[in-house]
Amino acid sequence: MKIYIFLLVVVLSFLGCEKEMMDYEGKDGVYFSVQEAPPSLYGDPEIWAHMDTTLIPFSLLLENDSTVRLKVRVMGDVVNYDRYFTVSVVDSLTTALVNEDYAPLEERYMIAAGERDGFVEFTGFRQAKMLDSTYYVTLQLMENEYFSLPMDVWRPLELKDYTKEIQNVVRHVVGLSDEVFMPKAWTVNYFGSYSKKKVKLLCEMFGLKMADFDNVIEMDMERQRTYAQGLDKYLKEMEAKGQTVYEDEKDKDGNPVKMAVGPLI
Repeated sequence: MKIYIFLLVVVLSFLGCEKEMMDYEGKDGVYFSVQEAPPSLYGDPEIWAHMDTTLIPFSLLLENDSTVRLKVRVMGDVVNYDRYFTVSVVDSLTTALVNEDYAPLEERYMIAAGERDGFVEFTGFRQAKMLDSTYYVTLQLMENEYFSLPMDVWRPLELKDYTKEIQNVVRHVVGLSDEVFMPKAWTVNYFGSYSKKKVKLLCEMFGLKMADFDNVIEMDMERQRTYAQGLDKYLKEMEAKGQTVYEDEKDKDGNPVKMAVGPLI
């Protein structure tokens, strides 16, 4: 019996040591923990996919200025006093211009007492040059008296989150663009292949804004189908008048491509 008790004490001691070894030790650190919310906004935010690049798509926004909040998380203890972290711009990896394309960074950002997250509020400014190109700002976390940088990459954990690849979490890239990208609420079976000309025509016909096509809750499947039916009717009417609507691009043989809706309309 004494032998069993001794073994039990040894096992419990080992488990206690193992747990202690797994705790984070050393100076607390910070890393970028920017995640991509799914279109439905459902699920546990803690397992949403991490991303190392955030795009500010001015073509989907109403304002000429736009601010995004980039989450920075503490690796270590939560404490009962305010702490600060610092961020710099990596000039060699940045094509946007400060004060022209984006607002200067703050000297420091706060992790409030009792919190493990802080935010970098980054403001970009729409410029005419962004119609044709995307401009980038690369941000870099810096060590200071409160925080080190103990983790430089995020390695996805199988079945734990939806991140697909290893990402740098010491740096984060912000892209500034006014180009028209395929929005979230675009069902190819209804609208057909995506094009800038087609989405602009839909906006003109139905009094929509580009931002409407990025809202999957308001722009549900029924609304998409209704708009696609309206577009289909318009395209057929124009063709009947001898004024067929073509896309801006041409096919592989150099012929104009007739604008069309999807196969389910």
